[in-house]
Amino acid sequence: MAGSPWTCAQCGAVNDGAAGRCGTCASPAPGRVRRRALGVLLTLMLVAGAAVTGVLLFAGRPKPAPAASGPFPAYTTPSLPTTKTVVTTADAFAPPSTTTPSTSTTTPATPADKPCPGDAARYLPGGDGTALLVAQTAKSLVTVCRVPDGRIFYDGQARGQAASDATHIVLPAQESGDGFVAKNGDYRYTIAGGRLVVSDGDRVLSDEELTTVG
Repeated sequence: MAGSPWTCAQCGAVNDGAAGRCGTCASPAPGRVRRRALGVLLTLMLVAGAAVTGVLLFAGRPKPAPAASGPFPAYTTPSLPTTKTVVTTADAFAPPSTTTPSTSTTTPATPADKPCPGDAARYLPGGDGTALLVAQTAKSLVTVCRVPDGRIFYDGQARGQAASDATHIVLPAQESGDGFVAKNGDYRYTIAGGRLVVSDGDRVLSDEELTTVG
């Protein structure tokens, strides 16, 4: 103890109690050894405490969500609908008429042996024919002519416009009851009962009254 003679544990020399080290081998006095050991122990405890705290803090952190992996989902480009172009008269695309169809069963007649009008005749085979019907609706001029070999043709032209490929159409036709029918793909032009009905399958596109011209 401090103030008492002590024996050096290294060399066995007896030293003065006030001496901090052995006078023979310079080993520290027992009190210093204990203090040094306590200091080292305290340092180790602090280091261990800091390490434990760091581990706890790291373990408490939320884990990042794993990155998405794997192949991208397959994507199929939807096919676009195709369109079908059909040549027809301007009135073929008009909305259905709200006019109540006439109950008459008589189709306007054209006097026999009347020549086919010029605008229609020039589109006929041979450029000549006999007019079976020359009439008009609110939108169209309608002519049905027979050529010398007996064939019948329906001719439709937009009113108020010169006959051209954009404003005019000529189609093979046939007699049907008291009128005529001409077809252009899915479109049907029916002349009967004093009316011109344009339809697409079962859907009526227009229904107009026909009046005789000339």
